[in-house]
Amino acid sequence: MMMVERGGCSFDQEHGENRKRRPSRACTARTPARLAPLAPAIERSAPRRNSSGNEDRDFVTVLTTPPPPTQKRRWLLRNMWELASILSFFHVFRPILNIKVEFTAEELETALITPNSMLGDIHIPLLKAIPPVIRSALGRDTWVSVLCKKLKDRWYQVAEGEFPIIAPRGEENIAYKELDPGPRVLILKALCEIRVEQEDIQPHIYSSLKHGVQISAFRNERIGGDSHGTSYWYEDDSIIGHRLYREIRKIEVKNKTKGKGRLSLPVVTCQWETIATNFDEFQAVAEKLASSRNKMESGVAKKLNNDILPELERNQKVKFNSNEFKMNSKICCFC
Repeated sequence: MMMVERGGCSFDQEHGENRKRRPSRACTARTPARLAPLAPAIERSAPRRNSSGNEDRDFVTVLTTPPPPTQKRRWLLRNMWELASILSFFHVFRPILNIKVEFTAEELETALITPNSMLGDIHIPLLKAIPPVIRSALGRDTWVSVLCKKLKDRWYQVAEGEFPIIAPRGEENIAYKELDPGPRVLILKALCEIRVEQEDIQPHIYSSLKHGVQISAFRNERIGGDSHGTSYWYEDDSIIGHRLYREIRKIEVKNKTKGKGRLSLPVVTCQWETIATNFDEFQAVAEKLASSRNKMESGVAKKLNNDILPELERNQKVKFNSNEFKMNSKICCFC
């Protein structure tokens, strides 16, 4: 989302072949073309072999399946790279965002699906830090109107397409609540992009590096990948939670016009997946990849088993013991 050139979340930086040329920005240094949340899963049940009998390197193990109807909207959000970028933004810059509420990734998803007061608690501090200063009160009933004023004219700089909220003055809040969850993600993503361009961001990065924070703290960790366009990204945050993502990029060459000697234009297609959000899902992914004949995938499984799963298991035990202690304390209060 930010660093290397501007600070953080390197999976955003590696995208970007099809976007209009413009200066690098927050959350998306070289933002990609919009990834389709409904991109079909790549379903290959066994490695393909070429004529020599060797493994076909473009084999990808299926790790996700469509959810039941009740979970479809959450699943669609998790298939948006923009949501991953937002979570990384909060992870990197939480100390200076002045957002008082603590929330997990699942709680943010829930709020984006069914708007609640937490969205105001997140958006209001971001809006306050973005000029110009709005004289009118900025509260839970008015923040959407302020958002429209500050974002509408800048939308083309940080996003694609038309600004999603189209409503008469005073009815912006109603229009926002009637949006699908996807556009609400794009709005928050655009706001994060503008927020990270404000004057307090770069000093925070330089100060952190000066005091010994490693530059890797400003990036999501790429734990595996190959030269064929597949990458695995790991999000590690004690508050937001732990997530494993997979990005699959393919380049197809299509003829621009018919006839010999005509130019062929490369078309980049991308698929983004959230493949694990808790210990059990991480464990299931590790088991599937460990049995893969694809060396890159088995390498990711090794990384998961040796480094990430032990850490997640320790965190799970600490959380369980903490919850048990709180429960026992409440019981004692009634004794």
